[in-house]
Order: sequence, then C-alpha cells, then structure tokens
Amino acid sequence: MDKKVLIAYGSRYGSTEEISQEIAKVLEKQGMQVQVVDLKKTKSKDWPSLESFDGVLVASGIRIMKWMNEPQEFLKKHRGEFQKKEKKLGLFISSGFASIPENREKAKNDWIEKVMNKIGVKADIYDAFGGVYDFSESSRMGGLDKRMLKMASKGMSKEFGIEIDEKGRNDFRDWDQIRSFAEKFAELMKS
Repeated sequence: MDKKVLIAYGSRYGSTEEISQEIAKVLEKQGMQVQVVDLKKTKSKDWPSLESFDGVLVASGIRIMKWMNEPQEFLKKHRGEFQKKEKKLGLFISSGFASIPENREKAKNDWIEKVMNKIGVKADIYDAFGGVYDFSESSRMGGLDKRMLKMASKGMSKEFGIEIDEKGRNDFRDWDQIRSFAEKFAELMKS
C-alpha cells in the first residue's frame, strides 16, 4: 500500500517552495503519494487534516533569523498528533546562512531544534538547506529586502570568498543534499 506524505511549507520568495517540489518528486519516485501545501497561500481553516497521512514534512524559509508564522502555527495546531509519534515528522528550512556548509549544524540548532523545543515537537529527521539570493529583475523580493540581502551577501562574499552576482540569481542550494534528505525520509516511511 502506498504511503501518503504531506509536505506543508511556508516560502517567502520561492526557494522553500522549489525544495518542497523537488522532495515531492523524490518521494513519488519511491512510490509514495505526496500532497504539497503552501501554508502561506492556503487559509489555516483549509489546511489538510493529518488523518490520512503516514508522514509529514514541514518547512520554512528563514528571514531575519526567524521561521515564517504559518509553518510554526501548523506545528502548534498538530502538536498533539506529532507528540503521539504515530506519523513520521520531518522538518527543513531554507536559509542564506545555511548556504555555507560549515554553517548548517548551527542553522539546524538555531532554527530547527529551538523551534521544536519551543513548540514541543520532535522531528524524526531534519535539515537546513541553503537559499537563493535573487537580485534579478524577475525576483519576488521587494526593494528593501534586496538591499538587506545585498548587504548580507557582501559579508558572505568577503568572509567565505563566494562570488555573488548582484544583478542575477544566486542559487546556493545543494540539490544532492536535498535529494539525500528526501531519500532518508522515504526510508523512514518504509521502516
């Protein structure tokens, strides 16, 4: 019988959304039925019930060192169900800070473990993925966000020697890391 997985995410500018879609593809190749829900665009009263799902992945983009509200509210809403441990729970974030491999453990501690402790849930698996610095004309970011991100990217460039295209799209996600996370979640679902 097919396992059913819900991927519920909050994405500010599209990076977390794209990661969620890629994870869904990997899980579908593993024979799972996957429903992907944008928590920001879906009214909370219309968020799916967890009843028919065997596993849930919850994701958030990070901005100004914080999770988005919707993924946190989703975890709070279903805290009791997650605490029963009847469903596999995975968490992931997308963050510019986690674009540097050496920062990923700190990102997991600062933004995933702290949220788990605050809300009172424990994920079976979690990870921190890099983000996208999109300064292109088609970027979803507003002017203020672009200016803030450009300042942050200059520090990242100076500290880590990373080239930043200040007029283009800079994708710092490690797709192998993302697919590996999805495969590990699929293994958990099958166990």
